[in-house]
Amino acid sequence: MGRRERRLRDQQELRQSMLEAARAIALAEGWSHVTMRKIADRIEYSHAAIYDYFENKDVLLRELLHEGFRLLEADMRRARAHARDPEDALRRIAHGYLGFAWRYPELYRLMYGLDGVTFRVSEPEKEGRQIEDVATGTVKDVLDAHGWSTEHLTDQVNILWGTIHGLVTLTLINSIPGGQAQATRLVERAMQAMLLAWEREIHPVPLPNR
Repeated sequence: MGRRERRLRDQQELRQSMLEAARAIALAEGWSHVTMRKIADRIEYSHAAIYDYFENKDVLLRELLHEGFRLLEADMRRARAHARDPEDALRRIAHGYLGFAWRYPELYRLMYGLDGVTFRVSEPEKEGRQIEDVATGTVKDVLDAHGWSTEHLTDQVNILWGTIHGLVTLTLINSIPGGQAQATRLVERAMQAMLLAWEREIHPVPLPNR
């Protein structure tokens, strides 16, 4: 390895150590307590020199946000790839989503503006849209497999995501007794109820005669 290649490798490793330090601080103290000085202190690096790698905190957070969405999409696609049928795919992407949130709670908080994160993304992130595409395609496959209407597909996807996101958020702030295990069970029950509701949109239960 030449001198230039070694220098580039060292720079990349240092940049990665800064990102990992930011995540470690956020995990322990919350994103509102992450500062460039704390990151520099954690990796024993010059506070001024850290700006050679990241112009400011927002730039660093944006890179972590992108990384979080990429990891989440990968988890959901990998889960879906092992499905036996469309309904199994729906359950698997839900569990992939939960698994990501449990494994990387600090990234999840950053991605969805939780935990006192102050910076804002000016336009929808393409990674976020790609995750939505995975969910939409999976829900559509379920509806198509049963011959159910896709007229309200967007609403059905938003209800599904809103339910899972809400349970994750409540779990992260310790507001669900039973924690992750209970949230996972509630997601399973919610999906069963959704499947039943989608079927009843096509085959409504007749009202009893009076």
